[in-house]
Amino acid sequence: MTTNGTQPTQRAEPFWKGLFSKGPFAWGFKMRSGDAASFFAQQDGSGGLLAEKSKWLDQSPELFMAWTPVGRELEEVAWDLARQWDSTLPVDAVVDLDSDPSRLARRLEPDFLIMDHAEMTLAGGVVCFPSSWSLPHALGRPVVEVHGLVPGLNQQIGDKISRFLQTLAPGKSFCRENWGLTRSADLHYHPSLQRRALDEEVELSEVFLRVEHQLFIGIPGGVLMGIRIESCPISDLKSDPTSWLTLAEKLQTMPEDVAEYKNLKKSQKRIVSLMGCFADD
Repeated sequence: MTTNGTQPTQRAEPFWKGLFSKGPFAWGFKMRSGDAASFFAQQDGSGGLLAEKSKWLDQSPELFMAWTPVGRELEEVAWDLARQWDSTLPVDAVVDLDSDPSRLARRLEPDFLIMDHAEMTLAGGVVCFPSSWSLPHALGRPVVEVHGLVPGLNQQIGDKISRFLQTLAPGKSFCRENWGLTRSADLHYHPSLQRRALDEEVELSEVFLRVEHQLFIGIPGGVLMGIRIESCPISDLKSDPTSWLTLAEKLQTMPEDVAEYKNLKKSQKRIVSLMGCFADD
């Protein structure tokens, strides 16, 4: 089972196939060429994903949407791109941004962030399905500072990330994935919801793999980042022994501070044991 609020096109492989490389846990910088038009195109024929985004934006826009003045300017550039991808977008959309700054978000299924090149800061965006973080709290902060909250990330790949964002040319796009584990398949994991955490009593049937599909495209003055969430029961990975074993290895070797950051500190040993890949100590 896959949960992402969409009805995706048929794939030859499950979305998690090849996600985990062999070896102990480490922050990876695996970028590959991306297709921004396809990534931002509507994939949910039912319209349910956009309806859910609109629900959260109507209910608590201050939790999911935030902009700096520079970010608002760069959002207009994002609108121009969106019109190239979807000819049905209204040509007067920029005029209406002041009265409805969520208008672009209500037309695009992926969440999105915008980073500005001049200051290398998070200039704004709309994130209705966050993975346990708050956009308003990160707004206006340097990207390196935002990443500094992630244990070990800046030390391992911080320089690569900075160079990539600073040199990404307008129109060029790349994509990657980021993963975590949760206790439900819900898309919406804002900290304010206080979702039930994974703990030392969790059963394998309660554990879900949550993957952020991320796309980065250069725009004049900055970078536009799109985010789609996909989730499935962790037990789905049993169908591929290599993926099952490599995920177990990542969990077993994950440093304690990283496990705490990923909300896995209490459940890490329990999940590894339930996966049954290694002999008990």
